[in-house]
Amino acid sequence: MKTELHLHTNRYSPCAKSTPEEMMFWLAAAGYEAVYITEHDAVWADGELASLQVKFPQLRIFPGVELTMAEDDMEHLLVLGTNDPAYLDLHNPQEVLAAGRSEGHLVVLAHPLRKLCGAPMLEKGLLPDALEHRTCSQGPHRARLVEEMAEDLHVPLVHAGDAHNPECVDQFWIETWQPLAHPDDIRDAVLSGAYDRFIREADPATML
Repeated sequence: MKTELHLHTNRYSPCAKSTPEEMMFWLAAAGYEAVYITEHDAVWADGELASLQVKFPQLRIFPGVELTMAEDDMEHLLVLGTNDPAYLDLHNPQEVLAAGRSEGHLVVLAHPLRKLCGAPMLEKGLLPDALEHRTCSQGPHRARLVEEMAEDLHVPLVHAGDAHNPECVDQFWIETWQPLAHPDDIRDAVLSGAYDRFIREADPATML
């Protein structure tokens, strides 16, 4: 199931350029089947998600959030499967990991080497459920370093668009081996390794 794990819209993410409808249109046109909307430090209400879902029945539109950590505002955690506003009050990785795991959500460290010095949570031995590998905000050099990091830490890697505009759609994604019927099915898929990572560069069919 072709899935976008990291996506922003201009409804709640000031850095995003496109409306929710524009982003869903381009995802559907590129053959995506599921998407997690992960605004910066904001969540969509159930009614908003339901309204957008009606407009794009060919997509499974799931909730999520990208949380900024207090110790380092470059350290961001994705919590996939929730739109609970209580997460907006969590500002350190230990709290986010505990809450996410207790509720069955997947917690991903976004662009872990945006700063080459690394992520404070990893230095403290706090491991997310997965690390972002290739995204529109993390190029091949840093992705190679993240791959080495993941091998050392025994943490899964995922590709994600980190899409703020249509140009980031269909660049990096995962495909799960089973349909995602529920938002938290992504946790089982990633932790069990039941997915593949894809990248669209020279060869659209390249799989990593």
